[in-house]
Order: sequence, then structure tokens, then C-alpha cells
Amino acid sequence: MTPLECEQNSNTGTSKLPPPGVPWLTLGLPMLIAGLIFFVSPNFRANEELRIAPLGGDFLQEWIGATVLSGEQASQLYDAQYVEALQHDPQVVGFEWSASSYFPMVYPPFYYSLLRPLAAFDYATASKLWLGLSALAFSMIGWLVFQFYPASRDYIFAYVLAAVLFVPFLNALVMGQKSVFLLLILLGAFLLLRYQRPFGAGIVFGLIVFKPHLGLVIGLTMLAKRQWAFAAGAVLVVFSLVAYSWFYQGELFGNYLNVVLGMNDYLQTQGYQLEDAHSLWGAVTLACHSQSPWLSKVSTALLSLVVVFLLWRAVGESVTLKSEAFARQFSAMIVATVLLSPHFYGYDLTILLLPFLLILSTTNLDRWRNVRSERGIVILVLACFSMSGAFPTIARFTHVQPSAVLLIALLLLLGGVNLADRGAFNQAEKVSSD
Repeated sequence: MTPLECEQNSNTGTSKLPPPGVPWLTLGLPMLIAGLIFFVSPNFRANEELRIAPLGGDFLQEWIGATVLSGEQASQLYDAQYVEALQHDPQVVGFEWSASSYFPMVYPPFYYSLLRPLAAFDYATASKLWLGLSALAFSMIGWLVFQFYPASRDYIFAYVLAAVLFVPFLNALVMGQKSVFLLLILLGAFLLLRYQRPFGAGIVFGLIVFKPHLGLVIGLTMLAKRQWAFAAGAVLVVFSLVAYSWFYQGELFGNYLNVVLGMNDYLQTQGYQLEDAHSLWGAVTLACHSQSPWLSKVSTALLSLVVVFLLWRAVGESVTLKSEAFARQFSAMIVATVLLSPHFYGYDLTILLLPFLLILSTTNLDRWRNVRSERGIVILVLACFSMSGAFPTIARFTHVQPSAVLLIALLLLLGGVNLADRGAFNQAEKVSSD
């Protein structure tokens, strides 16, 4: 019996056990890791020398965007020349770094509007706050998992400890990325769906619109499976944010759309790190190396159809929110999101911490011993986790992105096991109705 089955059985009992105490020391681990990064990482160590990368990592892009919107030159948010000059102005950012690099504004204007409170601080202080907020977000993730996903309670320390040592998570903190917030959004959507709150789940999921390409796979899958309430909640949030930008930031929103339309050959941009790209497009482009970009696009399209088929097989005819199989279905959607995204760097592999948790929490000893595909799934999860730090190095020397291979294999096996799970669930539903 899996931990999730134990939880479901306990819910049918007549007595209620008192809720367990929250493991605050465990949930403090992300803050401890953030503290270590602050004192150890060169990205957070101020000096007067010319820096290779900006202080605070890629967060410079967020802070500059929020600062531009807060000033008199807000209309120049997507002016590459103006933004580049600000990013390299020591009087603005407080340090000097390589003039050969800069961060283009690639997010919608409402995203930078949400970050405007951070522009009230100098850049060094704001970057520290961002690091702290990211760590706090992961502590919140641990709390939500502990409180609302009881199947994990016995293993919460092991999960949080493993998660904070996951290389993509560490990279996200060091580089000032948003990956932890993406993971929080996905977890919130999953938990609300699991507790039969599809409209609320859609509202939470809709917040991913600041990186819209990461919402397409799950959004379209849920829509195709007739999850109307979920789709309505997501559309409401997206429509509200777009309407805000359209009516109050009309010129900026038009400029943002021009930026999006100009990303057709984003992977061909000078400095793009193909060895750290984990989508099919990135993996195929890396494998084709010096060949025509059109060959990469055609090959990616064909492989994408295979992934869509595997996802369809893994999800099945319907999304079964009240069954154990839903955890695996949602996991398959996240795995497919990584593969089908046009752009996906290594730090965003942080979102795989959710399917890793869901897959392992729905695995029991009997299935591990007797079902070969179940063993394969667990082995693939452990391989993705343990090898994540080596993915870029392997890809650089072999021109094969191992993450794409492992994730396609995981999606393939999830489809086979989920078919068996849904068959068992349907049989149980039939028996109960009889």
C-alpha cells in the first residue's frame, strides 16, 4: 500500500487524529541554504573589480525592468539600447560588469509592474531580498506539501533535504531566477485540483502567464480533457493581466508583443547555451550542431508529435482528480512541459521536484518488486535527480542532451503504468457502484 492509499483509507475512518506538528526546523533548511549562498557565492559577493556576471545574478533584469517602469522613461522598457546602458551604469546598479553581455526585457509589462516595490531599494539590497523571498517560497512549498499532501509527511525531512541539494534548485537561487516561484504555482494548482477546487486551481495556475510558454502544455491538456472550471480560472487571470497591460500600458504591451514575435530564432542568438537547454528544440539543435536550422525545426516538430502522443497516452481519456492516478497524470504534464517548451534552461528543472515527489509518493514496495515498468520509473527519477548537475557537461562533450532522453523515457513508462492504474480505478468504481 502506498502512502497516498494509507491517507485515503485514514480519511474514511470515524475518528480524527490531531494534525501533526509542523517541522519548522526542516522547513528552515531553504533559508539556511540561502544564507550559505549569500556568504559563499561570488554572485552575492560585492567587490570593486570588473565582474564577469552581475551581482545577484540574472535578477538584474527584473530590477532594471521594475526601475524603468517606476521612472520617467517607462516607455523605453523594451528599448534594448536604453536598457543595456542602464544595466552597465555603475551609478545605477552599483558595480561594473562585462560590457559584452546584457539582459533583454523579455517578460510582459505587468510582470515588471508587480516587482516595482523592489525598485524602492538599491540593487544590492533588492538582490538580497529576492534571494530571501526565493528561499521563503520553498519553505512555503514544504509547508504546503506537509499540510495538504499527507502521503509525504513521513518523508518530509528527506524530501526537503534532497530538494535543497538538487542542482537546478541551487542554480536558481545562485542565479537569481524565478524557478522556485514556478514550482510554488504548480504545487498550488495540483493541491487545489486534488481537493476538488478546479476553479481556484485555474486561478493559481494562471499566474504562470509571466512565462506563458510554460503554461501551454498543462493548460491545453486540461482544456482538451474538458476541465472547464480549471480553464475558466486560468483564462480569467490571463485575461485580467493582459487587460491591465492593454488599457494601462498599451504602448508597452505592443512593444512586448514585438519582442515575442522576434523570438523565432532565439536559440540561434549569440551566447545561447545549448548545452544547458533541456527542451526538445534545444536538444535537437545541439545534436544537429552545424546543420541547417530548418533541419532542427523539422526534427523537433516530429519528436514533439511523439511527446504529445506519449502525454495523451499517459493522461488517458479523462483527468481523474479523485484517484491516485491523477498524481501521475499531472507529473506527465510537467515532464511534457519541459520537453515541449521552446526555451528551457537548467535552473527551471527545479519544477521537476513536484513530479519526483508525486511519482515516489505513489510507488509502493509491492509494485517496485513486481512491476518492471514501476522500477524503471523510479530509476529514471533517481537518474534525473542525481545526474542533473552533469547534464550540461555531458551535452557539451557528446552533443546529446541526457535530460531529454531520460524525460522521454519517463513519459513513456508513465503512460504504461498509468494505463494500469486507471484500469484498476475504473474497476473499483464499477464494483462500488454495483
